[in-house]
Amino acid sequence: MKRFQLETKTLVAFMHDIRVRCPQCEQRADIVMNETLRLSCLACGLVRTYTGIGFRMGGGAFDPFFRLPLYLQTNCCGHVLWAYNRDHLAYMREYVEADIRTSDGENSSIESRLPKWMKQKHNREDVLRAIKRLEIICEKG
Repeated sequence: MKRFQLETKTLVAFMHDIRVRCPQCEQRADIVMNETLRLSCLACGLVRTYTGIGFRMGGGAFDPFFRLPLYLQTNCCGHVLWAYNRDHLAYMREYVEADIRTSDGENSSIESRLPKWMKQKHNREDVLRAIKRLEIICEKG
């Protein structure tokens, strides 16, 4: 029996590296937080620095800074399953795979913010297949 150890992580914990669709060529671009917040695309060479103040969470499969579509998204159970990066996918996988989960934690935690359809037992296999599809995309680069 798999057990999920609740860490009460927030989505911000996964914002260190966000994979998005490049606005210029539609290939994968990365938003990386170092001293500055930078968008860069290896395919076409586009580079942008975020000059805004703060960020906007919510609104689905878009990054909270440039508001670009996330690269890691797929249809699942009539909805869109999305992730910022490989770590985010791994955390969701651990949660969904678990037979025993601690409480949903604080209201700001990822676990409490996962949509109900992702948490439902009858959707577990479909959700895990969707996560696997996105993990394969991550492996390809």
